[in-house]
Amino acid sequence: MAPDNLSLAGKVAIITGSGRENGIGGKIARTLALNGAAVTINYVSEKSTSRAEEVAQSIRDLGARVAIIRGSIETQEGASKIVSDTLEAFGVDHVDILVNNAGVGSVHFLTEMTPEHLQNHFGINVFGTLFMTQAVVTLGNMPRGGRIVNIGSCASKMGVGDGMGVYGATKAATDYLSASWAWELGRSRGITINSIGPGPVDTDIIGDGVAHVTDPSIHKDLFITPFVNLTRAEERVGTTDDVADAVLLLVNEKSRWITGQFISVSGGINVM
Repeated sequence: MAPDNLSLAGKVAIITGSGRENGIGGKIARTLALNGAAVTINYVSEKSTSRAEEVAQSIRDLGARVAIIRGSIETQEGASKIVSDTLEAFGVDHVDILVNNAGVGSVHFLTEMTPEHLQNHFGINVFGTLFMTQAVVTLGNMPRGGRIVNIGSCASKMGVGDGMGVYGATKAATDYLSASWAWELGRSRGITINSIGPGPVDTDIIGDGVAHVTDPSIHKDLFITPFVNLTRAEERVGTTDDVADAVLLLVNEKSRWITGQFISVSGGINVM
């Protein structure tokens, strides 16, 4: 008898916000490709083009199929184009896996918040997740057994202060949507959807989020030390491998009875 495995052979996956070689999305894309999936690398900024190509080349080196699609998830039209371009690139009629990874996060205190700040965070973290999920379920013809994973944050469960209110609120919104959509998409379509909540992971998003703050020590004081102090597994920040491996488990057929869940991938920062 052959041992069980986590093969994704024959599956097509879209990972939004996966155009950075050191980011969570890029690592998720490589991990799914390593296990047999054809993957779409998605990015939005022209300045990320070379980095997205670097991610794609690392996947080609694995012998896997990969498409690079630049596009914004902030509109229904943009999300639909990412899905339709994926179908065309791989010559298929459906998408099996969606990982809503694209997101933004920055430090803004209540008195500093602007409409632009709010629109940016909700537009990408919430509306983008919604539009991509709509598009992949309808235009992407996601079949029974389809898998959707939303990359959230442990901050959604903690009421974190220090300028993280809007970011945490957007991630709490996607947690709720994940639970709600599990009802909508489960019994009727056979699709599972879950939310993963990483703790701090050493990627560009942390540095970008405090780029406007003059005191560099705030980076460590706000995002690193308090959370590392709460970890139970080890005293360290998370890695992109930690998150990508959790995604691999959830998009596999073996996770068929797991849906509507918030799963903290934080070394134990969130407990119970």
